[in-house]
Amino acid sequence: MSVPTPTTAAEATPQPRRKGARLTRERTVYIMNTSHIQISSRVKATVHPYVKQDLANAKYIALYAWTETVLGLSQKDLEERAAHIRQLKWFEDTEIRQAMVAFCTTPHGESHEKGRYGPFAAIVNRAFELAKGNLPGVPNSYPIDDICVVRNDPHDILCIPEHGKLGAERSPDLLFLRAEPARKLLASKAKRVRWIDVLGWIEFKASKKNLLRILNDRRKEYGLGVIDEGTWESRESTPEPYLDLALDGAEIETSVVPTVGRKHARDVEDDENDYSDPTGGPSSGSSAKKLKTTHSPTDGRTDAKIQSGGYALETAACTYGTRSFCIGIVFDNDKMSLWFYDAAGYISITTTLSLLADFEKVLSIFVGFACLGPEGWGAMPSVLSPPSQSPAHFPRASLENHTFTLPRKGRSNVRVTLTKPVFTQYSLVGRRTFVYDIRTSSVVSKEPLVVKLSYQVASRKAEQDLLALAKKAKVEHLPEVHLWGDLWKMSDGIRQIFYDRSSAMSANEDEIASYEDRTLRALVCTKYLPLKGLFAKSWKMIPEMVFQMLDCLHDLRYKAHILHRDLSCNNVMYEVRNGKVCFILNDFDLATVVTDEGEPSAVASSKHRTGTLPFMAYELLKDMTRSNKNGSGPRVMHRLRHELESLLYVTVWSTVATPDAEGKKTEFVDYLRTWEMGTVKSVEKLKWSLCSDPDEVNDIPLPLAVEPLREVFIRWFAILRRAYTKWNEIRYPEESQVSISLQEDFDVETLDGMITRDTVYKAVTEGLVAAGLAECIRTKASDGAILNAENDSREAKANGNKSSGNKANSAIPVNTSNRFPTRATKYVQPKPKAPKAPDPQKSRADKSSQRIPSTTANRGSINASNTSTTKNVDVAKKTVARRIPKAPKSTTTATRTMTTRSMMKTLTSTAKT
Repeated sequence: MSVPTPTTAAEATPQPRRKGARLTRERTVYIMNTSHIQISSRVKATVHPYVKQDLANAKYIALYAWTETVLGLSQKDLEERAAHIRQLKWFEDTEIRQAMVAFCTTPHGESHEKGRYGPFAAIVNRAFELAKGNLPGVPNSYPIDDICVVRNDPHDILCIPEHGKLGAERSPDLLFLRAEPARKLLASKAKRVRWIDVLGWIEFKASKKNLLRILNDRRKEYGLGVIDEGTWESRESTPEPYLDLALDGAEIETSVVPTVGRKHARDVEDDENDYSDPTGGPSSGSSAKKLKTTHSPTDGRTDAKIQSGGYALETAACTYGTRSFCIGIVFDNDKMSLWFYDAAGYISITTTLSLLADFEKVLSIFVGFACLGPEGWGAMPSVLSPPSQSPAHFPRASLENHTFTLPRKGRSNVRVTLTKPVFTQYSLVGRRTFVYDIRTSSVVSKEPLVVKLSYQVASRKAEQDLLALAKKAKVEHLPEVHLWGDLWKMSDGIRQIFYDRSSAMSANEDEIASYEDRTLRALVCTKYLPLKGLFAKSWKMIPEMVFQMLDCLHDLRYKAHILHRDLSCNNVMYEVRNGKVCFILNDFDLATVVTDEGEPSAVASSKHRTGTLPFMAYELLKDMTRSNKNGSGPRVMHRLRHELESLLYVTVWSTVATPDAEGKKTEFVDYLRTWEMGTVKSVEKLKWSLCSDPDEVNDIPLPLAVEPLREVFIRWFAILRRAYTKWNEIRYPEESQVSISLQEDFDVETLDGMITRDTVYKAVTEGLVAAGLAECIRTKASDGAILNAENDSREAKANGNKSSGNKANSAIPVNTSNRFPTRATKYVQPKPKAPKAPDPQKSRADKSSQRIPSTTANRGSINASNTSTTKNVDVAKKTVARRIPKAPKSTTTATRTMTTRSMMKTLTSTAKT
């Protein structure tokens, strides 16, 4: 076969654009995102667990619903094309006939499956040539003359440099390619293609199924001679030696394609010749005879469907957001299944087609693929305007120079132009976030800007709205968002067509392509820097990151009533403000609003557990394994203590990943790999060993430079160990004999106050002191944990907390405020008592007894100005009067480090007066 010549823009024929209709009805389960992975080896085991989970949630619909949605070919269209193919006698074409014989007679062994690649590519490419202008609706030129099927195995597809060693090196068997990359792959010195170049793929799995018997039945229908199963020769005529048409006359390995007259050793298991679905599913609908099957589809090897899902993951992750979906085809021997992949999940067909029994329909479908334009292969919707509309530029290397418009409150709209890609999430099902540097048509900020584009669940509260709530509550360490807007919904595109077609063709809910609607959302925000570069230069900033994130997570929960729910190394970034490092908690896509008691304020929009595997709390991972096993949704509610535990894992990860001067990088990479590449169950066990066994914490491999931080981890994990032990006693009272009253009063959110910002703060500080890292301890009065809220300060005084004189210890506040309760689950706002009728005589007596010296009265008024209730004012009066020592008239000092700035200012002015 000669590789087609690329079509020019002038020859291109525009493709019709599909339109959606109704809204969606059901949500798709999204189990996990893999955006966290930064250090990994290229092994398929790293991502196969995620692919398996997505595959388990795939939708299976009617064949013709799939073909009508993706290819624009209805049942009538396919049957009409199949009739033309039969009338034109494609099966009797010399090249196709030879390739079919080679496909069915590959010898068993290591080359059994590989021997089918060349013959199959020859069959499909010959069909493309025969279809031009001869089948209804098939053009003579573009796009069918610019697309071909090429053998790729054993070449690995090139990944993008941004992912480093992320993911797996993959080599699909056959690829749909345009002419230019096909030439590179077929050259004498083959050049590997990029995932960007791949339009689609075909994956094979072969077993010992006897295909020759099925082929002979079809040859009889066409009046052709039967192929002898012993000699592989035609009993009427000897066919010419087979040439691999896909390789344009190149030499064929005799070990792959048999020569004429070669004896074939009959295998005793070779009598499972059938046309039916080997999985026991419905038949393909062919008029050919259907026989029973007992063969093993894959002979114990990796399922082709899992491999195809891995290719879809790599395509989505390595194309910088240029694809809204991708397409794959899987062959189990002669049985073909069609697969569609996008951010909402997988869609396949309920029936399979046989290359032999359904020859005409199979080739009609492949010709349909060759007639697809850019949008048919998953090009982004036109809402992102490309610099050129020419199909000759598809597939594009990135979205560089694509533009779109965002609204700006109170001003004219802003035109956003994408420039350099910054980040692309290693994910297929879910948000699939990708980030670009940008230019804007008008000045939006003096700082560098980026735009985050992601597929967000349409029913979830938008990220910009959550950030607005948090900023209104004066939470710090948040990203600055300047512009935002929803560009496109899945319900406006091909997903809705899938739903409509499958609904019309089946009354069975299991065969309807229901989905969770997602919207492509754009957020323009300030550009921040990743942690990896900072900690490589100064690992002593790790404790400061912990302190700032403790304050941020605590304030989000108790001030703004928000839980982030996806803490990871990628979601904590930093910037330099006034010469100081300020850490930023980014990515609120999965955040949710909670009540005062920590309960979700709205019904969950999806049934999946949120989080990033290496950084998820042990209790959530354990719940995931049970939920997946039972097929139910999450049962353990996500709480603040889970956020604080995730922060611990972020800290450990960042510490282990610190560059090592001794060159032992492999040891640390191997350890981190155990956090990311296993199943949810294996990572759950790893987390439990760290939370329950002190020796496991001592065995964490740390670079020599950061070894002092082990003292922090020992104390932090000790908190979790004590808390989980107590929690198990409460949950299983029959074993621990815990009283019923203790169970009723137990605070679930903080595990009875054992996992809070303050306990973690104290453990980290004690660890730093033990490690001799006093310079890493917060001592400045301006720190967020010291002056986090005036309510914290006043409540601490009301409870009689005394200063120890040690700055390190006094910098650890104890939050027992009624406004921001740590025992949120059991906290109940006291009911106000009904006011009693005033007694005039008693009132005068009370006023007389409450008279105090003028200096003390002034101090009391200071507290009254910072307190919301009369009761707190009275307590504060006594506390301040008792704790403020006598001082010279010119100055007044306060030994209480928790005294607020407003109190100090007023006290000083009073003393001077």
